[in-house]
Amino acid sequence: MSRESRLIAILVVIAAVGVSGLMVVASQYRKALLNFELADATERAARLVDGYLAAHAASETERGNALSAHGMTEQDYAAVREAWRAFRVGGRVDDPALAAAFQARRSALEGADAVPVEAANGAIK
Repeated sequence: MSRESRLIAILVVIAAVGVSGLMVVASQYRKALLNFELADATERAARLVDGYLAAHAASETERGNALSAHGMTEQDYAAVREAWRAFRVGGRVDDPALAAAFQARRSALEGADAVPVEAANGAIK
């Protein structure tokens, strides 16, 4: 093998090792980003369910404060309410993080459903 051939072979090996290393690093970043996005979605879903519970238990005048404290709007409240109604009867919830939050807080949500303020909540669109 000539000197030039050995040099080319060494450069090819170095390039292959470099590309492999970059692929490993990219894979690790992809996994970290996915874990971050899942954690963020889980945190958001838990906040929405907690806000729904707080607003559901509040009087009509206190509902706005309860929603604001959880960073929610009336539309968020209505969306969570509809998703909870679907979930509790075995329906499909499009947001898996929200479904997991419902499952984790199921007893509190079912207890809140027993409170007769749900009729007033139906007026929120």
